[in-house]
Amino acid sequence: MRIILSPQAEKSLRHLTKIDQIAIAQKIRSLRDSNIHLNEEKLKGYRDVFRIRVGDYRIVYRQQKQIVYIILISHRKDIYRILRQMMS
Repeated sequence: MRIILSPQAEKSLRHLTKIDQIAIAQKIRSLRDSNIHLNEEKLKGYRDVFRIRVGDYRIVYRQQKQIVYIILISHRKDIYRILRQMMS
């Protein structure tokens, strides 16, 4: 499975601390393996958009057949506001 990060997700990831970057990178890598249960949740009001918790951060992504597109990585207090602005 191929993983693609949006430019905004890459920028957000670069601005995090190293510990948070490592934790998020591990979680993103685990998206490739479909056998691992990640406690993902589908976001209401969006078509085929899911989120995964990583501590105080959230990874919002869209999954298609062989591609996982990471839309946004942000702190839990900001992510849903930013996502609404992006998707409208």
